[in-house]
Amino acid sequence: MAVRPGSAPPAATPPMRKRWFLGLVVTLALYLGLSIWFGFADVVRSLGALPWWCWLLVPALVATGYLLLFQRWQFYLRQLGHPLAWRPSSRIYVAGLALVAAPGRSGEALRGLWLQRRHGIPMQVGVGVTLAERVADLAGALLVLAWGLGGRILPALAAGGATLGLGAWLLTHPAALRRLEAFLDRLPAHRRWHGLTRLLREALGAMGRLRRLLRPWPLLVGTALAALVWLIEASALMGLLQLQGDPLALTQAAVIRTAMALGGVLSFLPAGVGTAEATAIGLAVAFGVDRPTALAVTLVLRVCTVLLPTAVGLVVLGRHRDGGEAMAA
Repeated sequence: MAVRPGSAPPAATPPMRKRWFLGLVVTLALYLGLSIWFGFADVVRSLGALPWWCWLLVPALVATGYLLLFQRWQFYLRQLGHPLAWRPSSRIYVAGLALVAAPGRSGEALRGLWLQRRHGIPMQVGVGVTLAERVADLAGALLVLAWGLGGRILPALAAGGATLGLGAWLLTHPAALRRLEAFLDRLPAHRRWHGLTRLLREALGAMGRLRRLLRPWPLLVGTALAALVWLIEASALMGLLQLQGDPLALTQAAVIRTAMALGGVLSFLPAGVGTAEATAIGLAVAFGVDRPTALAVTLVLRVCTVLLPTAVGLVVLGRHRDGGEAMAA
């Protein structure tokens, strides 16, 4: 459906509000329960020990990371032959942050729909870029994790990364895509299959775009930027712990930050709620941090890396009619 310029943005639909509200309630309940378990007064004391400027500096560092990731988004679009001016592109990118809490950040693929509706760019392009972003994020996290562990598990991570790369290469190989397309052509031409067939064809097109972004140069650029962002967030974590009187090396903070993210992704839960916290707190305690401090620092990091980006994304999303309609769907 065409979008009329200047049309009034719709309010969030009831299903959207319900999902966000339930997610917030579950998260608050989780942190409240952990605070009571670890000692509510101790957790509050740890939070109160942080200077006020931490609540400005940490979001600023996270925002710097997203600026770098936006440059990666722009780079990927140029690589696929669909350059877009930074202003309209940034609106789409920032609106996608409203879906950063989706399992595996898969909801950000909706940017492909917005690219199609607003600028006539095939949806396969945006979905392919999102898939490439997730591959680069994973590769960057594995590199930083291996560096943080001092290379002790480097062979295992290298083998896992090579297996992942080989699987992605085989899945996006033109011959494999042609076989899958031929299979779709043989499906019965029934109305009930039409929607599924169309969706699968779009997915095949996105896989073809992904293959172009898995070439050495785009993959190197995307992975390097992802690794840099992981290190920026690890530096923020290290600073928070130092202010709490629990200094850790950057390598240790990098292990906590990347393992926290990987644990959340592998859980397939929204924002990795529960598993990300358990991973971060468990590793911090293993490195000698007391539990109330570990919980307080994890809370600050989660607010700055999940809650605030989601809130900013929702504000931008609410200003675009097609964004609200897509989310409602």
